[in-house]
Amino acid sequence: MQVKAQGLLNAGKYIEATYGREGLDVVLRDVSRATRDTYESAIAINWHPVDELCDFVDHAERRFGNGTWDVAQGIGAAGARANLKGVMLRIALYLTKPSFLMTRIAGMWRQFNDEGQMTLVEMTTERAIIEVSGIAKPRATFCHVLTGWVGEVTQALGAEIDSLQHTHCRARGGTRCVWEVRGRVKVD
Repeated sequence: MQVKAQGLLNAGKYIEATYGREGLDVVLRDVSRATRDTYESAIAINWHPVDELCDFVDHAERRFGNGTWDVAQGIGAAGARANLKGVMLRIALYLTKPSFLMTRIAGMWRQFNDEGQMTLVEMTTERAIIEVSGIAKPRATFCHVLTGWVGEVTQALGAEIDSLQHTHCRARGGTRCVWEVRGRVKVD
C-alpha cells in the first residue's frame, strides 16, 4: 500500500513539536535508510510505502511511548488537525450536518491512500462507527495512527468523546477494521 508523504511529514512535525528537534533526530537516526531518505526528500503529495510511515511511527513509539500507542495516536490526531485547518472547512463544519461531512471526509480516503476505503457505517447521537476495508496487508501501527485520526476528526465535527476504540482489527486477526466512538455525537 502506498500513502501520501504528507502523513510522514506531519508525523515528523508532531515529534519535533512534542519532543524537540533532538527527539526527531533520534527517530530519524533509528529508522531505515529508505524511510529517512523519503522524510528528507519527499514533498507532501509524493506517494511512498506505508511501511515507511509505520517504520517512523514504530521507532517514535519505542523511543517516547509507554506501551499504550499514545504517540501513534498523537501522530494521527496531528495529521487530522493538519488536514482540517483550512478556513473554508471550519466554516463548513458549522454549516453542514456532521454526518454528511464525515461521509465526505471518509470518501476522501483514496486521495491519501492507494488501497482500500473508509466508510461511515453509522452515526447516531450516542456513537459513530467507521470502517476501513480493502487493504491487502493491514498493519497494526497504521491502525493506531488511524485511531488518533478518527478521534480528532469526530471531535472537530462536534463529538464529545467518552470512549474511542478500535473494536475490530484485521492486523490482529479480526475480519474487519472498525472504530467506535461513544459519547455525545453531533448528528445534525
